[in-house]
Amino acid sequence: MLCLYLFVVASVVHVAIAQQHNPEPIVNGTADDGWQSFPDVIDATAYPNWIVDEDAGGYLPLYKSSGLNETEITRAVIVLNGKDRDCWSDWTAMNNALYNATYDDPAIERAHISIMAPCFFTEADLEAGAAQDDQLIWDNTTWISGHSNIADCPSNFSAYDVLDALVAYYMNTTVYPNLQVVVVAGHSAGGQMTQRYVALRLSTENDDRLHFWIANPGSLCWLTSDRPFPDDDCDGVDAFKYGLASNFPAYAAANAHVLEREGIVERYNGRTISYAWGLEDHGDGDPRCQAKTQGDTHLERGQYFVSMLEDMGGIPNCTTVEWVPGVSHDALGMMASNVGVDKVRILAYSLELIPTANYFNIVIPIYGS
Repeated sequence: MLCLYLFVVASVVHVAIAQQHNPEPIVNGTADDGWQSFPDVIDATAYPNWIVDEDAGGYLPLYKSSGLNETEITRAVIVLNGKDRDCWSDWTAMNNALYNATYDDPAIERAHISIMAPCFFTEADLEAGAAQDDQLIWDNTTWISGHSNIADCPSNFSAYDVLDALVAYYMNTTVYPNLQVVVVAGHSAGGQMTQRYVALRLSTENDDRLHFWIANPGSLCWLTSDRPFPDDDCDGVDAFKYGLASNFPAYAAANAHVLEREGIVERYNGRTISYAWGLEDHGDGDPRCQAKTQGDTHLERGQYFVSMLEDMGGIPNCTTVEWVPGVSHDALGMMASNVGVDKVRILAYSLELIPTANYFNIVIPIYGS
């Protein structure tokens, strides 16, 4: 596969927010008790029942940039929500990051970038009012690991089936004839989902136009069977979502059995991935013992994961790693960094372009927990 960049960027960059534009909507409820509404968002069209699969009857709420001409779109960003599921915040923060980027670099045109934020609601949101009976909903955080929606929903869908459908929507050349790249991006729990999706995504079609941004994940799907801090008393250390030995969701179980670890890792490392960690992100993240075997903090787990990649033969050719100084577990800080703004646009263009230090050129991150 052709890759648009072939090296790791250890970024010492300035973090600055040039402009902050639209406020986040105020929504009653909480992540624990459920959100009470699906609010309107400035600059976005809210789709309460986006059709994931018309034949099977799968519907999902999401936000998408409004007022754009599909024929002019050259790149799209699918922003995955954090554990709080406040997808309206994710979309707003991404949109504000785009405002910041166009303020700093007039060459970046808002009219060429479409932002989408799907909402992986849970039963709590259904009971509180944000979700509807005919929408796909999940049990707590099972959407992160690609498990299927819960019973009583209209169809049996993996959360990764949803991502496949959204990627395919943008890859449709009849609708988007000039689209060059789709970015799946996530911070924190959204970063966890992105990283696991990279590992298990079945289709390799359009892989040269599909890129991933993974920022400050609370834990990772480890590619090898060993861990930095082994714990013999912890079960399931190498089971998915923490490893590649077993316990795969139905979405990928048959494929994982055929490929086994070696094949999954080979496919994973052939995909275009950009990792980013804030150098001040010393939060605990995922508290489970399986995550603790990877390190104590978001940053430490990231450092050990990168060391694992290096020990496996070096950072893959299609991978970049960025360390962002002065930023903790802050999606907006990661997003507004020069590295952040750089990521989405460079990957959308030619092989002659290389990563510089300006972020909407390869991958756009999200704002959320």
